[in-house]
Amino acid sequence: MKAHILFIVVLIAVALLVPLAIGLRGCDYYTTPEAERPFHPRYEVMKPSGVESHGYGIVGSLMIIGGVAMYASRKRLPFFRNAGPIRTYLSVHIFLCLLGPSLIVYHTTFKFGGLVAVSLWSMLAVVASGVIGRYLYVQIPKTIQGQEMTEGEMTKESDVLRQTLLATSGLAPADLEQMEALVHSRDGKRHAGILGVLLDGLTFDLHRRRQLRLFRQEFERSRISGQLLARLSHLALRRSVLRRRMEMLEQSRKLFHLWHVIHLPFTIVMFVILFIHVGVAVAFGYWWIW
Repeated sequence: MKAHILFIVVLIAVALLVPLAIGLRGCDYYTTPEAERPFHPRYEVMKPSGVESHGYGIVGSLMIIGGVAMYASRKRLPFFRNAGPIRTYLSVHIFLCLLGPSLIVYHTTFKFGGLVAVSLWSMLAVVASGVIGRYLYVQIPKTIQGQEMTEGEMTKESDVLRQTLLATSGLAPADLEQMEALVHSRDGKRHAGILGVLLDGLTFDLHRRRQLRLFRQEFERSRISGQLLARLSHLALRRSVLRRRMEMLEQSRKLFHLWHVIHLPFTIVMFVILFIHVGVAVAFGYWWIW
């Protein structure tokens, strides 16, 4: 688990630092008005067909293609079914499909127009919907292997957490139920409908620290302190999160299906126009450094 968290931190750091470094490097050119750019000292390398910006476009496109192909292969091809945890592939897919588009934006030098603009805005729509899809994906409980848990498995895990809490804390079952009911009663008004349930889940996730603090307060009232207090608080929070996701499971599944319906067309449009753009560029002799 710690190795996976470190892996995620490294990916996030690279995804943030690389675009920042490129932006700082070309800041002077990007902030120059379009009419004056041909007179800029770095115009020949920074224009969209220049060596540097063209390179950003090629690398960014390869990242997107590679990220989509890798993740789709892991999900759909039997050969890749046992080739590592799917969550690792998903993390790399998200990394490549966030960093790749940022490089493509630098390739355009922030000039959006014509047919390519449709691909660009489709790409940005794919990125935005991908962020939403990632959140919905997390709302559906998974096993360690990344497979969706059945309701029986979720109930069993919740019961195991409950038994661990009872055995570790020494609380009576009625006391634990009262404590959990008291904490959940502070969550506020519930909303109706699919989007309302999603809003509840988002609010819950945004107030995770508050939820942890409430659990700690309830355990402190039971005169539990020290390292045991921290462990019990985290166990209780894990159970609370699992129960909340079980409550919104059906709605999450429906929204995830709807997300696929929206996400896929934007992806197809993006790739069709991307390949047309690449084909035209090659036909006109824009071969980058070759």
